[in-house]
Amino acid sequence: MGVQTKFDNARAALNKPPAEHPCAHPPIPGGQGLWLIRQGEAAPLGYVRQRPVTGGFAFDVYAHCRDEGGRRPWLHTASSLNSAVAWTLQHDADVRTLIARSTAEPDPWPPAAPPEPAAGRRRSS
Repeated sequence: MGVQTKFDNARAALNKPPAEHPCAHPPIPGGQGLWLIRQGEAAPLGYVRQRPVTGGFAFDVYAHCRDEGGRRPWLHTASSLNSAVAWTLQHDADVRTLIARSTAEPDPWPPAAPPEPAAGRRRSS
């Protein structure tokens, strides 16, 4: 018992297990903050992006397509990754209808990694 310090709160946040869902795939295994929503071998439904809000995080769902302005259409905001993925899977038919009448997603998944530094670099004298 006693007063919790900001270090106790930070330690608790760092010890918290990462958010996971069987249908949410991060670009890097174990990664956090961005997930592709895909059920089995089916075409992707969309993305979940985690963003900070007062008191925690919000999880925004975007469709796996682009609108007339070239942006991913926002679909829903949830309070957890599980809720965001569950909402998307429950609205599968509506999301797929939106994807079918929109521009296809041009970006590959996972996103391209930055180039590796050249192995044979010369040292300057």
